[in-house]
Amino acid sequence: MRPFDELTRLGRLRRLHGLAHAALRRFGLSDAPFALARYAGNTLYRVHSGKRAHRSDAGGLFVPGQLLLRVHWPGYRDAAAIRLELEWLRSLRETSGLPVPEPVPARGGDLLVEVSHPGIPEPRYCSLLRWVRGRRLGEKAKVRHYAAQGRLMAGMHAHAQAWRLPRGSTPRVYDGDGLFRVVPALCLPVDDVWPLLPKAYLGAFEEVARRVRQAMADLGDGPDAFGLIHADLGVDANLLFWRDRPRAIDFDESGLGYWIYDLAVTLEHCREQRDYQLYRDALLGGYREIRTLPEEQLRHLDLFMAALDVHIGLWAGAVVGLNPGQDALRRRLDRCARLVERYLETGTQEKRPPRGAPRRS
Repeated sequence: MRPFDELTRLGRLRRLHGLAHAALRRFGLSDAPFALARYAGNTLYRVHSGKRAHRSDAGGLFVPGQLLLRVHWPGYRDAAAIRLELEWLRSLRETSGLPVPEPVPARGGDLLVEVSHPGIPEPRYCSLLRWVRGRRLGEKAKVRHYAAQGRLMAGMHAHAQAWRLPRGSTPRVYDGDGLFRVVPALCLPVDDVWPLLPKAYLGAFEEVARRVRQAMADLGDGPDAFGLIHADLGVDANLLFWRDRPRAIDFDESGLGYWIYDLAVTLEHCREQRDYQLYRDALLGGYREIRTLPEEQLRHLDLFMAALDVHIGLWAGAVVGLNPGQDALRRRLDRCARLVERYLETGTQEKRPPRGAPRRS
């Protein structure tokens, strides 16, 4: 049998289809039809089931009879980290009723199963979630959507602050080392990543990393500032809306981090838009409706946005350094560097909107 890594994309998908079918048997869904939804990182399948999703539709949160099977990317997260994500999702649904995916247990009650299939070199972890109804808004998002996002994030943070992590959990950690020394999806030692940055960017990136580490030391890692976060939630990516109600999906990047970093991530995509300040104010205003946001944390928002730029820039710089033809990633690296330099020059990252800029509802 030909090695998996030597197969074409179609050849790999054929074998993964067989593994997905084996995984569904573990969930009691051996006859359920399914189709590929995405093949990048995790391999995702949309599953049509008539018997596993007849519970309450939770106010229209889930599409009846449809599920999401995730074949987890090997080596990206270990079993304990994935189980923590699933346990957190289950608790968010059961104890707080928040609009997030709901895990579906396999036969025997496990939320995560390990599945092998001929021709695939290592077992894959697989999990099953109810399919969340909604759509991404992207550039169509308005001020009210950012306010709704703020309320949702505050609810998630309040839950995480009160929730006790299961024993044996090994979450990803977004501290100084997690942001600036751990570069996911790159099989490179950290000491080989920083030298791949263009020399013109190195000093600014190092200065931001130094300031962020100091801010983290000042904030501490107590539950008032630090806890379990989504770490990748924004109207451009993992936030869906249905009739103006937000739903958070794709907790694959979740881990322990600073509440203010989670808020910084949500603003990453819109920092250079005309209405950025309106979006920012709406997000923070919505958040404060549910949960207090201390000033000592809020004053670090722009710094943590710069930290995200360094984090993304390290990844993009390493890929570009090893594969110079990656033009899109080169542009992303250049944008990160430009925003970092703007922060160091002005203490903020956004372009102020011109006077008289229209407000959007």
